[in-house]
Amino acid sequence: MDELSALLRLLTRYLDDKELFYVFTGELALRMLGTASEVGSVELLANLTSDERARLLNFLQQEGFQTGSRWRGPIELRRKGGGPVLRLRLAGSAADMSTIGRRVPATLGYVNFFIPSYEDLILKYVQEGGDGLRTCGRIYSRYRNYLDMEYLVLAARERGVYGRFIKMKIRAERKNA
Repeated sequence: MDELSALLRLLTRYLDDKELFYVFTGELALRMLGTASEVGSVELLANLTSDERARLLNFLQQEGFQTGSRWRGPIELRRKGGGPVLRLRLAGSAADMSTIGRRVPATLGYVNFFIPSYEDLILKYVQEGGDGLRTCGRIYSRYRNYLDMEYLVLAARERGVYGRFIKMKIRAERKNA
């Protein structure tokens, strides 16, 4: 079993056993959508209370993960023996909770876990701007026939990125025309 599958199995077993709500974002989610091939870090967005957060961090420490700080977010954890970096971010906004609520199942190497919906990944990259807009455009182009456009428009307005979303949408549609 490769390091990524081992990490995912470890995390999902813990999170699912404790019935915690989470999604894996970033490079892993992009790989599951077929827009990235390498996964150098695993980003985890979780809805945790302070007690659940402390228990998760203690569990990860027992499993050989080290962190420089437990109080700044996202928390970056590295395994002593190497492997992918784990970035833990706590859900702190209505947008984060929406992302977790709209999560979709994925499977990699017999490990079942959750990633954000296409729409929430698009919104994340639109909100971040910069190079993420190219990634966002690729996701939009590939899955545009399956997207919930009403949700995208409403959520983009709520997050204050509606103008950026429309520009990305126009560029992606021109590229495919």
